[in-house]
Amino acid sequence: MVAIKETTERKTAPQESLEQDSNNQEAIDLLEKTISLLKRRLSFFVWQGFFEPIKALSLINDQLTLQAPSSFHKNWVMDHYLPELIAAASESYGKTIKVIINSSADSNKKERLTLKSEIKTKKITKPEIEVKLELPKSSMPTLSISSSNEVIRELDTQIINKNSKSETYTFDTFVQGPSNHMVFEAAHSVAEYPGTQFSPLFIFGTVGLGKTHLLHAIRLRAKEKDPTLRIVYLSAEAWVNSYVQAIRERKFDSFRTYYRNSCDILLIDDIQFLAGKDASQDEFFHTFNSLHEAKKQIVVTSDKYPHEIEGLEERLQTRLSWGLIADIRPPEIETRLAILHKKSCALNLALDKEVFDYLATNLTNSVRELEGALLRISAFVKLSNMPITISRVKEIISPVIKRKAMVVSWQKVCDVVSNYYDLRPVDIIGKSRQKQIVFARQVGMSLCRSLLSMSLPEIGRVFGGRDHTTVLSSVRKIDRCKKMDVSVQSLLHKLENKIISLN
Repeated sequence: MVAIKETTERKTAPQESLEQDSNNQEAIDLLEKTISLLKRRLSFFVWQGFFEPIKALSLINDQLTLQAPSSFHKNWVMDHYLPELIAAASESYGKTIKVIINSSADSNKKERLTLKSEIKTKKITKPEIEVKLELPKSSMPTLSISSSNEVIRELDTQIINKNSKSETYTFDTFVQGPSNHMVFEAAHSVAEYPGTQFSPLFIFGTVGLGKTHLLHAIRLRAKEKDPTLRIVYLSAEAWVNSYVQAIRERKFDSFRTYYRNSCDILLIDDIQFLAGKDASQDEFFHTFNSLHEAKKQIVVTSDKYPHEIEGLEERLQTRLSWGLIADIRPPEIETRLAILHKKSCALNLALDKEVFDYLATNLTNSVRELEGALLRISAFVKLSNMPITISRVKEIISPVIKRKAMVVSWQKVCDVVSNYYDLRPVDIIGKSRQKQIVFARQVGMSLCRSLLSMSLPEIGRVFGGRDHTTVLSSVRKIDRCKKMDVSVQSLLHKLENKIISLN
């Protein structure tokens, strides 16, 4: 009997070793495929510096365990690139997979992993009764509600409680002008009659012009008109994080039900954040289709036109263009004056006409810029108890004015580019197809995009009335040239410095 027992023990140890080796090799193979995908999607610096040093430990029960060389390395990857890592690993594996990252400094690693595996196995055997979807604290609340309707109601309540400022983002507090009249009317129509005409409504414009304000205004007005409506508002970043969390917690069915079947109005802020995140885009694509077919209302915002968001799948770009696309442009001086008067009243801030004129003349980029200037002035009044004069105002907002001085005009861009290529500005915005002129024109368009943050239609208008697709093609060509040719990078840097130095 003793001899038999000893023989059995000799067989068991090698078998366990073989299983460990097999798991380890599978993990190594999967990591290689994952890293290969990430190499094409991330910059060379990120790939080489953060993903190449990672080692594979095991692949057990659809869980890939990795090891980073240090705690700092581990935390950096988890904080900045975990969604991309999980998406690439799941794509390489052929189905959803959980990714765990340890560091070489972690102690008792095997014991902790075994404990986690046992706990997780016990949880899986229990019937799932509640819907639990954890979202990041910075963007969305944690939900633990037993029904989809309760999820939506609790979500709406917690968002309002978490961001009390959003209650002031109403249509009444939004200052209209020629630059935003169309998008205001479209947003108001969507709030009054959701899902009937403008779905999706795509709102785009540079930062600080009121896109988020309009999303909250839609939410508040729609809820006021019909309290039974189920409204979900979140940023695209929160969408990605909640998607990743659903994968981790194996609550993917709950995630889908939450967004596809328990939502009458879906409001997504900064949709451009989905660029390059293939798995999150795919899920949003199917959610979009489900809501659109059900005649639900979808509203998204972005700082770019749909077809100029690089890294966003073409099928998603097309669907975002199905409804109404409305842009918000920087406010005209009359609108800026109206905004200043309204915001100063809200702050109980009494200013002279000369001060209003000075602010409206020198701060032209965004509503946020105007609000920031008023807040600086208001803080000065409260802290110093000194009267506000034009000279003090100039001193208070001088940092803002200095940043503003860095902004240039498209005419100045054309002048610098044409001078560099020994051309006339009229040549660049003209119809000539000569190779040198075409490239100079493309450089000018790219600089307008990077320095002025102009939209594609705006650039097309100033460059001889060209179509936005032509502009997009030109900008992308220059971006490709920058990546492939160091001399092009040097040229653009030289031109940018020249343009800025002329201010």
